[in-house]
Formats: sequence, structure tokens, C-alpha cells
Amino acid sequence: MNENLKNIENYGFFFDNRFLLDLRYSSGALQITLSSTEENKGDEIQVVFDWIHSFRVTDEGDLLKLQDELNGQMVMGIYTVKGSGYLTWFNDQSANIHDNDEIVHYLIVTIEDVIDVLSSVNPSISYC
Repeated sequence: MNENLKNIENYGFFFDNRFLLDLRYSSGALQITLSSTEENKGDEIQVVFDWIHSFRVTDEGDLLKLQDELNGQMVMGIYTVKGSGYLTWFNDQSANIHDNDEIVHYLIVTIEDVIDVLSSVNPSISYC
């Protein structure tokens, strides 16, 4: 496996002990709301992608192979994935029609879920 994770700039947002509170998909846009298990760790965080190509949500307990392959790299936060198998799968399924697009695989890791997002736009992150 050649996947590597790189933290994206979190601009001071606190992602530890966050869980997926809400996920909404409409007309190509994805809105993810994360809440905290700790009362003193701030408000809910909203991650919004104005356009996505694909996404999936998986219980982190079902990603044992991925966790092993990443040698403990996967901790709560938002990452970009280099050498993404998910992006390779997507390009194959779409007959490579997006070869000229700059699609990025984002990985959002919460206390219970892992959200994979393929998007050609950067997410906006804010407290809500």
C-alpha cells in the first residue's frame, strides 16, 4: 500500500474527541457537522465541500487493515491522502474522464467514523 496521510491546515480548530453529528448531501455539496464529547472543547465544527465527486462513511472499527497499513498515522483530524486507492478506484469507474481535474482525497477521522471525500475544491471549516 502506498497511501500516505498529510494533515491539512486546521486553523486552530480542535478535532480531538469529535464525532459525526450530521451529514447532509445535496446537489453535489456535502456538509459534515462534528460535535465534541468534551463540554469544554468548543462548539460544533462544520466542514463544507461546495462540490464533491464521491464520498463514503465507514465505522472506524471496520478499518482495521487500513489502520495497520498506516502504522498508526490515522488519528482524529482532517487529512489529504496521497497515493489514494479510493481515487484510483473512482478514476477507473469514471473511465478517467476527470484526468484533467485536480481531485483530492480528503479523510476526516472522528472518534467513531471515517469519512472519505473526493473533491476538486477545498473544504471550508467553521464553528457553528
